[in-house]
Amino acid sequence: MSRYWLVEGGESLGLEDYRRSVSETKRAAILKAARQNFLTGGYSKAAMAEIARDADVSTATLYKHFSSKETLFRAVIEEAYGGIDERPISDIGDASAHDVLRGICRIYLRQQFEDQMNGLLRMVIGEVPTSPQLAQEVFTRGVTVRYRQFRKVLDALVARGDLAPHDTETSVRQLGGMVKEFIVWPALFTKDYSIPDDIDDTIGACVSAYLSIYGHRTAARITG
Repeated sequence: MSRYWLVEGGESLGLEDYRRSVSETKRAAILKAARQNFLTGGYSKAAMAEIARDADVSTATLYKHFSSKETLFRAVIEEAYGGIDERPISDIGDASAHDVLRGICRIYLRQQFEDQMNGLLRMVIGEVPTSPQLAQEVFTRGVTVRYRQFRKVLDALVARGDLAPHDTETSVRQLGGMVKEFIVWPALFTKDYSIPDDIDDTIGACVSAYLSIYGHRTAARITG
């Protein structure tokens, strides 16, 4: 019997690598099915057996990857918020401060819509009366992690001299708050909401407003 297996793309793998590849494929299918179940019926109505069926895995396999529905939900949230480039986010290169900040706002936009965070947030809000821990999971495993990652960008811009020295833990939330007004709140309260055609202009205006406060030229006013 061959000790090697062919996977997608014709690559030959040893037994351990093959098993790892199969496991990762099943895990991805479970997360995809779980997200859809959570979005469609809410957390409380989602059933592990249905998720396993939709993922085309056995219930035993599902529980091998995720010991409970709560653990599975955490993984869905972490995946949804994990769309940031794996390269060091503080590596701002030679881009201008305006372009760098527009870039992280676009990451925010992509996560909220392409990664369905707006839908997940709407679901979590609806579950607060019966499952308040879900909101805390989203906040601690998603919102605060994203702000911590984005803060690295601001710290790098301060170090480079593009931004005045200031409390970036506060200012990252101020920039995020401006963007939320246009890409989060309307989507949460509007059925079939779609991204406005002028969203790039809106994001640019948010960044310009932020830079008018924290840009290097205002250093004396901020630190004085």
